[in-house]
Amino acid sequence: MSVWSNVWWLAKQDLKMVRYGYIWSLLYYLNAMFVLFVFMKPEISMHGEVNGFLTVVFNLFVLSIIQVVGYPIDTRNMNYWKNDAYTKRILQLKMLPVTNKEIVTSRFLVYILYSSFFILLLHVGIRVMMSLQWVEPVGWGTWLGMIFFWWGAVLAVGSFYLYGEMSMKGKVFFRFSLLMLLATLILSILLWWTGNYMVWPLAISSIEQYGAIVPACSVIIGATALGFSWKILGRKIGHRDLFAS
Repeated sequence: MSVWSNVWWLAKQDLKMVRYGYIWSLLYYLNAMFVLFVFMKPEISMHGEVNGFLTVVFNLFVLSIIQVVGYPIDTRNMNYWKNDAYTKRILQLKMLPVTNKEIVTSRFLVYILYSSFFILLLHVGIRVMMSLQWVEPVGWGTWLGMIFFWWGAVLAVGSFYLYGEMSMKGKVFFRFSLLMLLATLILSILLWWTGNYMVWPLAISSIEQYGAIVPACSVIIGATALGFSWKILGRKIGHRDLFAS
């Protein structure tokens, strides 16, 4: 089998193993659409006043979505503090006739496919709500810009999570995830403190003001970060001790 045949075969195995996780993920993003509906209703609008606590909560919610959109809600990974499911998965893959680079590439491919699908699904749902005047409508160009802007953000964040997932033990990766959430909370507070900014309408206004340069920069930064993470892991995973406690 060629390299890409191996990569695609590994990716398909990962995608098949999720099973009911796709349904749970779909329900999660439907809930995300509902939260956006509540905060982005026309009576609130992009320039409406929202108190500081709700601004922080909304920003934390939106920025948290970015961190999980590339991961299905999979029961196998719900208790990785104890079972270290990611490390066990790598150990299983290393027993197959595939290279370390193919293992890493297939995992990155699955992440990109999964996150791309749900980012698109989320924005299609938002577009439908806009057409029904349930949320503040924007032009088609701005809507497309939002898709690429958030996709780039997901790739950038994913570069950190994929690195942690494939290079850290379960408990270390869990602590790392908590630090990422803490950083998200701090950023949410800073957005409120510096001007009561809500991250979703802030992204919309930035795209409307500066045009395609905003989503283009986001995609470039995200793809570059993901590329660096992939390159480093391609070397590091070969020297990782998968049996260390």
